Amino acid sequence: MSKQTDDGEDTVAMLLELAGPRADIPADLERRVHANVRGEWRMATSTRRAIRWAAPVALAATIVVAIALGLRSPELPLLPIGTIAVAADVSDHNGRSFKAGDVVYAGDTLATNANAGMGVLLNGDISLRIAAGTSIRLEQADEITLLSGQLYADSGDRIYRNRHLSVNTGNGTATDIGTQFSVSYVHGQTRVAVREGRVDVATAATTTTALAGDRLTWQADGDVLVDQVATYDSSWQWAIALAPGFDNENRSLLELLKWAARETGRALEFSNDEVRLAAMGTDLIGPMSDLSPDEAIESAILATPQFQYRIDERSITITN
Repeated sequence: MSKQTDDGEDTVAMLLELAGPRADIPADLERRVHANVRGEWRMATSTRRAIRWAAPVALAATIVVAIALGLRSPELPLLPIGTIAVAADVSDHNGRSFKAGDVVYAGDTLATNANAGMGVLLNGDISLRIAAGTSIRLEQADEITLLSGQLYADSGDRIYRNRHLSVNTGNGTATDIGTQFSVSYVHGQTRVAVREGRVDVATAATTTTALAGDRLTWQADGDVLVDQVATYDSSWQWAIALAPGFDNENRSLLELLKWAARETGRALEFSNDEVRLAAMGTDLIGPMSDLSPDEAIESAILATPQFQYRIDERSITITN
């Protein structure tokens, strides 16, 4: 075989090697590709010596790219579904530890120790709080499996966007309709408590709806117990402690008070409309992202002496 033919075959081989790993090419297709490359190379070199390298290189490169694009499996990036907002001594099933700011992915299993919980911001708008001694698996941004323990979710105004959050347990699946709610799964028993909105719970036998103030307990034998729980009940306290901080940049005092009232389950009251309007027009001063709801209220009111406040079990009252 001539040196000219050897050069052409070497060029094709080199370019195929540079193309990198790819799916296996059927033998008959590979033979046809090599035959076409050799034929085109001979035609190019016989018509014009000056393009001895350019023509076969360009042609072979085009064929290599076509093969790579046509046969190589697409490589899609794995996108995170959430961010850790609050964390202390949390790990997954592989021993990976988490800290605030870390991202989580579908398929991640998160487990808290017996002394600390964690908070996760899912899909940009769901505040998920995981109690101490809890293990969950993130199936996707809007579906969670509670393996054991307790979680709390605040999906805000998702009721207006036709999107829901589902929590699976060994007894069934709880699906929220724009709400704040908690789900626990301990020793085969599932409990769903609704603070705001509505939650539909589907088991193998029935579908039950829980409204704000309802707390439903599914026994291992399938029986359901129903009682009531107030929005400010102490049983919500662990979830309040894991609330993401309030970002007060370009926010008003009224916005802070509404956030604090919603997080704590208290009613927000003003002594009159003038006080409410004044709170709406008052800008906040100083960072508050690391403060609890009650601490944030105290900090804001101290910085604006024209207001007074009173907090009790059920309400937050603002006066002048």
